[in-house]
Amino acid sequence: MKTSLLLSAFIASALILSACGGENSTSDSETQEYVHIPPAIPDSVYAHLQPGDIVIRKGNGPLSAHIMVNTKEEYSHCGIIVKEGEEWKVIHTIGGTASDDAVDGVQKMDLVEFVKHGADSMVFICRPVFADSLDIKIPERAYHYLELAIPFDHAFSLFTPEKLYCSELLFYIFKEVNNGENVFEVRKQHKSFMLMFSTFFNKEKFIPIFHLREDNRAPGWSGWKINDSVSFKSDTLQTAGVE
Repeated sequence: MKTSLLLSAFIASALILSACGGENSTSDSETQEYVHIPPAIPDSVYAHLQPGDIVIRKGNGPLSAHIMVNTKEEYSHCGIIVKEGEEWKVIHTIGGTASDDAVDGVQKMDLVEFVKHGADSMVFICRPVFADSLDIKIPERAYHYLELAIPFDHAFSLFTPEKLYCSELLFYIFKEVNNGENVFEVRKQHKSFMLMFSTFFNKEKFIPIFHLREDNRAPGWSGWKINDSVSFKSDTLQTAGVE
């Protein structure tokens, strides 16, 4: 009986200490909430951008996941970089279901904001070099589609210029500035055609400018470069945060 009473008292004391908020009662991993730190482009990169550069990212929504499952690639969204005064913007197209007040179709947003939506710090910027004067021609066509307010292509059907999804917008613009010649790598799956993000890693057509996540860089990556005479070590470009 005496042993039973001592055991009961010990258990009660332990419960009281636990209820009073003992620091070791719950591990930090159980109480801390996951906080997403939005990725960012280092300030040093902005001086080397030019209008017409292309930015691609891995999206963080269910549609992005669906795209990547089908394409078997690490990226899901792309846009065209333009400059207005001292501000860098991105012209792209996205579905209005992203939020209640989102625009459905071709739209413009700050480059900083565009990059913030990149998941796992997967952001890549490259420069089209498959034709002449693309720093002028590509932005001109991008603004053309922006002014037309082309709606988003929720059916993801290629060859529908009246509705465009993100890479389809670039598909048409590239053809228009390249004498009607297609630039994209296109893969046929069942009865549909997919525009591949691997297109942007073709160094004969695109010069890599910046890759946010070094360990996911393109094969042969050795930093970021503007041309053969200007090269910077990748370790000088630190990410502002990773997911």
